[in-house]
Amino acid sequence: MGKQWMSSRERASTEVLPLNLSLYHAARDYPGGIKAVAAVHGLNSTTLQHKLSPTHEPHKANIDDLEAVLSTTLDPRVLDSLGEIAGGAIWVIPADLADDEPELGMLGSITQLQEGVFEMLRSLTESLNDKILDVHESRELSLRVRRLMSYVLAVELAAQQFEEGE
Repeated sequence: MGKQWMSSRERASTEVLPLNLSLYHAARDYPGGIKAVAAVHGLNSTTLQHKLSPTHEPHKANIDDLEAVLSTTLDPRVLDSLGEIAGGAIWVIPADLADDEPELGMLGSITQLQEGVFEMLRSLTESLNDKILDVHESRELSLRVRRLMSYVLAVELAAQQFEEGE
């Protein structure tokens, strides 16, 4: 029997989504949901909910909605979607690396990199067990590779911070 199609919620945790879906999931998963995002920026929550809804065609999110959702949620799915639009750009948030002791920040970054390699290899092994790589497995692998590259950038940044004594 074939694999079942994943729901939008399942896809949100395993692959890079189109920007409209990543904005929707980021705002919906934020504590308090879309209403909280709207409240932070003084927006009408019903209007924002309609703009972010993947099933409400008449309204579409605009650049201000993107800014509101991203600045409030800091959701990595939105950054991944933007990176995909920009030809596969990857990102790292320097504040995530901040640590009182630079050597601990670097060790944490290396640990994160090792865990990322393990997760990517585990996912690839599971995907190749049946000798078929379906579209969802390919997208999940793509997301894991994207995360792995960002972990490499985090190690580089942590090394620079350690060198500078920050």
